[in-house]
Amino acid sequence: MSQSGKLMPNLDQQSTKVLNLTVLQRIDPFVEEILMTAAHVTFYEFNIELNQWSRKDVEGSLFLVKR
Repeated sequence: MSQSGKLMPNLDQQSTKVLNLTVLQRIDPFVEEILMTAAHVTFYEFNIELNQWSRKDVEGSLFLVKR
């Protein structure tokens, strides 16, 4: 366990990439390669009338992939 109390997998960077690619290919078999990743992202929407951002109920890992 890490200091934050979360379980951390004991995988190197390449093993993690292969594992993530395998999972993504189960969802979309046309995924060929992971180009970039972000561990955590949150979506926001901009309201032009109010000139402000609002947080949406979408967050998690982000993968930019080659199909």
